[in-house]
Amino acid sequence: TARGFVITRSAPAVPYGVDGRTEELNADGSHRGESLLIRVDSMLVAGKVFRNVTGTLSDWQMFSSEPFDGTVGLDFFRDRRVTLDYRSLKLGVTAVPIPGKLDPRRYVILDLIDPPKSQGSVLYARGRVNGREAVIYLDTGYSVSFIDPAFVAGLPSVERPGRFTVFRQRVPLEMGQHTFMLNEVREDVIRRGAGLDLPVALTLGSDVLSHFIVTIDVRAKKLILGVPK
Repeated sequence: TARGFVITRSAPAVPYGVDGRTEELNADGSHRGESLLIRVDSMLVAGKVFRNVTGTLSDWQMFSSEPFDGTVGLDFFRDRRVTLDYRSLKLGVTAVPIPGKLDPRRYVILDLIDPPKSQGSVLYARGRVNGREAVIYLDTGYSVSFIDPAFVAGLPSVERPGRFTVFRQRVPLEMGQHTFMLNEVREDVIRRGAGLDLPVALTLGSDVLSHFIVTIDVRAKKLILGVPK
Protein backbone atom coordinates (compact mmCIF):
# COMPACT_ATOMS: atom_id res chain seq x y z
CA THR A 1 0.00 0.00 0.00
CA ALA A 2 1.16 3.53 -0.64
CA ARG A 3 0.30 5.41 2.49
CA GLY A 4 -0.79 5.00 6.10
CA PHE A 5 -1.81 1.69 7.61
CA VAL A 6 -4.91 -0.46 7.56
CA ILE A 7 -6.09 -2.91 10.21
CA THR A 8 -8.80 -5.28 9.03
CA ARG A 9 -11.53 -6.88 11.06
CA SER A 10 -9.81 -10.26 10.80
CA ALA A 11 -6.78 -8.97 12.76
CA PRO A 12 -6.12 -9.59 16.45
CA ALA A 13 -7.33 -6.83 18.77
CA VAL A 14 -5.22 -3.65 18.58
CA PRO A 15 -5.75 -0.76 21.03
CA TYR A 16 -6.98 2.27 19.08
CA GLY A 17 -9.15 5.37 19.28
CA VAL A 18 -11.81 6.27 16.70
CA ASP A 19 -11.60 9.70 15.01
CA GLY A 20 -14.51 9.28 12.60
CA ARG A 21 -15.45 7.57 9.34
CA THR A 22 -14.07 7.84 5.82
CA GLU A 23 -15.19 6.82 2.34
CA GLU A 24 -12.90 4.37 0.54
CA LEU A 25 -12.51 5.02 -3.19
CA ASN A 26 -11.30 2.95 -6.11
CA ALA A 27 -8.47 4.23 -8.31
CA ASP A 28 -11.01 5.84 -10.67
CA GLY A 29 -12.68 7.72 -7.81
CA SER A 30 -15.72 5.47 -7.56
CA HIS A 31 -17.14 4.39 -4.20
CA ARG A 32 -15.60 1.27 -2.65
CA GLY A 33 -16.92 1.31 0.91
CA GLU A 34 -16.48 2.94 4.33
CA SER A 35 -13.84 2.57 7.03
CA LEU A 36 -13.31 3.86 10.55
CA LEU A 37 -10.59 6.47 10.98
CA ILE A 38 -8.45 5.29 13.87
CA ARG A 39 -5.41 6.44 15.81
CA VAL A 40 -2.88 4.33 17.72
CA ASP A 41 -0.44 5.57 20.36
CA SER A 42 2.54 3.74 18.86
CA MET A 43 3.45 1.32 16.06
CA LEU A 44 6.60 -0.71 15.57
CA VAL A 45 7.50 -1.09 11.88
CA ALA A 46 10.69 -2.99 11.00
CA GLY A 47 12.42 -1.94 14.20
CA LYS A 48 11.34 1.71 14.19
CA VAL A 49 8.67 3.15 16.51
CA PHE A 50 6.09 5.60 15.13
CA ARG A 51 3.89 7.46 17.60
CA ASN A 52 0.38 8.93 17.41
CA VAL A 53 -0.25 7.32 14.02
CA THR A 54 -3.49 7.56 12.06
CA GLY A 55 -4.93 4.80 9.90
CA THR A 56 -8.16 2.94 9.18
CA LEU A 57 -10.09 -0.08 10.44
CA SER A 58 -11.60 -1.74 7.39
CA ASP A 59 -13.42 -4.75 6.06
CA TRP A 60 -10.78 -6.87 4.31
CA GLN A 61 -13.24 -7.72 1.53
CA MET A 62 -12.94 -4.15 0.18
CA PHE A 63 -9.31 -4.81 -0.76
CA SER A 64 -8.69 -8.53 -1.20
CA SER A 65 -10.22 -11.85 -2.22
CA GLU A 66 -8.58 -13.49 0.81
CA PRO A 67 -8.63 -12.42 4.48
CA PHE A 68 -5.59 -10.47 5.70
CA ASP A 69 -4.69 -8.71 8.93
CA GLY A 70 -3.66 -5.34 7.53
CA THR A 71 -1.22 -3.30 5.48
CA VAL A 72 1.63 -0.90 6.22
CA GLY A 73 2.33 1.74 3.58
CA LEU A 74 5.56 2.99 2.07
CA ASP A 75 5.11 6.21 4.06
CA PHE A 76 6.66 4.27 6.96
CA PHE A 77 9.81 3.64 4.91
CA ARG A 78 10.60 7.15 3.68
CA ASP A 79 14.05 7.15 5.31
CA ARG A 80 14.89 3.54 4.45
CA ARG A 81 14.95 1.22 1.49
CA VAL A 82 12.96 -1.97 1.12
CA THR A 83 13.95 -5.06 -0.87
CA LEU A 84 11.43 -7.76 -1.82
CA ASP A 85 12.71 -11.19 -2.82
CA TYR A 86 9.60 -13.09 -3.85
CA ARG A 87 11.33 -16.37 -4.60
CA SER A 88 12.95 -16.75 -1.18
CA LEU A 89 9.97 -15.14 0.61
CA LYS A 90 12.27 -12.53 2.18
CA LEU A 91 11.84 -8.83 2.95
CA GLY A 92 14.84 -6.63 3.78
CA VAL A 93 14.75 -3.15 5.30
CA THR A 94 17.82 -0.96 5.78
CA ALA A 95 18.79 2.69 6.24
CA VAL A 96 21.84 2.19 3.99
CA PRO A 97 21.44 4.09 0.67
CA ILE A 98 21.43 2.33 -2.69
CA PRO A 99 25.02 1.80 -3.94
CA GLY A 100 26.25 4.56 -6.21
CA LYS A 101 27.14 2.20 -9.05
CA LEU A 102 25.16 -0.81 -10.24
CA ASP A 103 25.84 -3.00 -13.25
CA PRO A 104 23.17 -1.98 -15.82
CA ARG A 105 23.36 -5.49 -17.31
CA ARG A 106 22.11 -6.98 -14.04
CA TYR A 107 19.79 -4.23 -12.81
CA VAL A 108 16.96 -2.13 -14.19
CA ILE A 109 17.41 1.29 -12.61
CA LEU A 110 14.29 3.47 -12.67
CA ASP A 111 13.58 6.98 -11.43
CA LEU A 112 10.31 7.14 -9.53
CA ILE A 113 7.85 9.84 -10.60
CA ASP A 114 6.35 12.08 -7.94
CA PRO A 115 2.74 10.90 -7.63
CA PRO A 116 -0.23 13.19 -6.90
CA LYS A 117 -0.13 14.02 -3.18
CA SER A 118 -3.48 12.38 -2.59
CA GLN A 119 -2.02 9.00 -3.62
CA GLY A 120 0.90 8.87 -1.18
CA SER A 121 4.03 6.93 -2.15
CA VAL A 122 2.59 5.21 -5.23
CA LEU A 123 5.24 3.65 -7.47
CA TYR A 124 5.18 5.24 -10.92
CA ALA A 125 8.08 5.06 -13.40
CA ARG A 126 8.59 5.82 -17.08
CA GLY A 127 9.09 3.28 -19.82
CA ARG A 128 7.92 2.24 -23.26
CA VAL A 129 4.97 -0.09 -23.74
CA ASN A 130 4.40 -1.53 -27.21
CA GLY A 131 6.71 1.11 -28.66
CA ARG A 132 5.09 4.13 -26.95
CA GLU A 133 6.36 6.23 -24.07
CA ALA A 134 4.14 5.82 -21.04
CA VAL A 135 3.98 5.61 -17.28
CA ILE A 136 4.18 2.20 -15.60
CA TYR A 137 2.46 1.60 -12.29
CA LEU A 138 4.22 -0.98 -10.10
CA ASP A 139 1.70 -2.56 -7.73
CA THR A 140 3.42 -4.96 -5.32
CA GLY A 141 0.07 -5.58 -3.63
CA TYR A 142 -1.72 -7.01 -6.67
CA SER A 143 -1.25 -10.48 -8.10
CA VAL A 144 -1.82 -9.84 -11.82
CA SER A 145 -0.84 -7.30 -14.48
CA PHE A 146 -2.93 -5.14 -16.83
CA ILE A 147 -2.43 -3.24 -20.06
CA ASP A 148 -4.68 -0.37 -21.10
CA PRO A 149 -6.60 -0.89 -24.38
CA ALA A 150 -5.01 2.26 -25.82
CA PHE A 151 -1.65 0.43 -25.99
CA VAL A 152 -2.60 -2.95 -27.48
CA ALA A 153 -2.46 -2.19 -31.22
CA GLY A 154 -1.04 -5.17 -33.12
CA LEU A 155 -0.52 -7.35 -30.03
CA PRO A 156 -1.71 -10.97 -30.23
CA SER A 157 -4.46 -11.92 -27.82
CA VAL A 158 -6.21 -14.93 -26.32
CA GLU A 159 -9.80 -14.88 -25.08
CA ARG A 160 -10.83 -16.80 -21.99
CA PRO A 161 -14.00 -16.96 -19.88
CA GLY A 162 -14.06 -15.05 -16.61
CA ARG A 163 -13.98 -11.51 -15.29
CA PHE A 164 -11.18 -10.51 -17.69
CA THR A 165 -11.71 -12.09 -21.08
CA VAL A 166 -8.85 -10.70 -23.20
CA PHE A 167 -5.23 -11.62 -22.46
CA ARG A 168 -2.47 -9.96 -24.47
CA GLN A 169 0.67 -11.87 -25.47
CA ARG A 170 4.21 -10.74 -26.30
CA VAL A 171 3.78 -7.26 -24.87
CA PRO A 172 7.11 -5.41 -25.34
CA LEU A 173 8.11 -3.46 -22.25
CA GLU A 174 11.22 -1.29 -22.24
CA MET A 175 12.58 -0.22 -18.86
CA GLY A 176 16.02 1.29 -18.43
CA GLN A 177 18.32 -0.50 -20.86
CA HIS A 178 16.28 -3.71 -20.88
CA THR A 179 13.42 -4.98 -23.02
CA PHE A 180 11.06 -7.67 -21.71
CA MET A 181 8.29 -9.61 -23.42
CA LEU A 182 5.27 -10.08 -21.19
CA ASN A 183 2.63 -12.74 -21.69
CA GLU A 184 -0.81 -13.29 -20.19
CA VAL A 185 -1.35 -9.57 -19.51
CA ARG A 186 -5.01 -8.80 -18.87
CA GLU A 187 -6.52 -6.05 -21.00
CA ASP A 188 -8.52 -3.51 -19.00
CA VAL A 189 -8.87 0.26 -18.71
CA ILE A 190 -6.34 1.62 -16.20
CA ARG A 191 -8.11 4.38 -14.34
CA ARG A 192 -5.26 6.14 -12.58
CA GLY A 193 -2.49 8.62 -13.26
CA ALA A 194 -4.51 11.85 -13.39
CA GLY A 195 -2.09 14.78 -13.30
CA LEU A 196 0.83 12.89 -14.86
CA ASP A 197 2.33 14.05 -18.16
CA LEU A 198 1.90 10.62 -19.79
CA PRO A 199 -0.88 8.02 -19.59
CA VAL A 200 -0.48 4.94 -17.40
CA ALA A 201 -0.21 2.10 -19.92
CA LEU A 202 0.69 -0.83 -17.72
CA THR A 203 0.09 -2.05 -14.18
CA LEU A 204 2.73 -4.56 -13.10
CA GLY A 205 1.58 -6.92 -10.38
CA SER A 206 3.43 -9.69 -8.59
CA ASP A 207 2.98 -12.12 -11.50
CA VAL A 208 5.66 -10.03 -13.26
CA LEU A 209 7.50 -8.49 -10.31
CA SER A 210 8.11 -11.89 -8.72
CA HIS A 211 10.65 -12.60 -11.47
CA PHE A 212 12.87 -9.83 -10.05
CA ILE A 213 14.41 -8.81 -6.77
CA VAL A 214 12.67 -5.47 -6.19
CA THR A 215 14.29 -2.64 -4.24
CA ILE A 216 12.29 0.50 -3.43
CA ASP A 217 13.93 3.67 -2.13
CA VAL A 218 11.28 6.36 -1.71
CA ARG A 219 13.85 8.72 -0.20
CA ALA A 220 16.11 8.57 -3.28
CA LYS A 221 13.14 8.22 -5.68
CA LYS A 222 14.65 5.06 -7.15
CA LEU A 223 13.34 1.61 -7.97
CA ILE A 224 15.79 -1.18 -8.78
CA LEU A 225 14.84 -4.48 -10.40
CA GLY A 226 17.44 -7.22 -10.12
CA VAL A 227 17.34 -9.06 -13.45
CA PRO A 228 17.30 -12.88 -13.14
CA LYS A 229 20.23 -14.70 -14.70
